[in-house]
Amino acid sequence: MTTNPLLLAFPNFVKSKPIEIDCLRELEQALESVSSEPSPIIEKTLNEWLSKHKDIREQLREFAPNNKEINKVKAQQPKTGVGNVFEELRPAVKEKLKKLEEEIKKGK
Repeated sequence: MTTNPLLLAFPNFVKSKPIEIDCLRELEQALESVSSEPSPIIEKTLNEWLSKHKDIREQLREFAPNNKEINKVKAQQPKTGVGNVFEELRPAVKEKLKKLEEEIKKGK
C-alpha cells in the first residue's frame, strides 16, 4: 500500500494536465510492462519513470496537495494501494494518448 502523494495524485494529474505525447507513450509502455506484476514492482516502475521525467514530477508535486478530487476520494473510499493507482492511471494514460494521437491526425 502506497502513501506516496505523488503516486496517489498521478491518475488525476494525467487526466487534467497537458503531457507531451512522447512522455505518454513512454509511460504507457512502462505501465504495460508491469501490468501483471505485484504492487512493489509497479510502484518501483512508476517512481523510476517519474525520476526520469523531472518536469512531470515537479508539476505533480505542485498538483498533488491542491487536488480537491483526491481529498473527496479519500473521504469517500480510500484508494491508496498501488494496484488502485495503477487501475486508474493506465486507462487515463490510454485515453489521453488516444486523444492526442487523434488531434495529430486531424492536424495533418
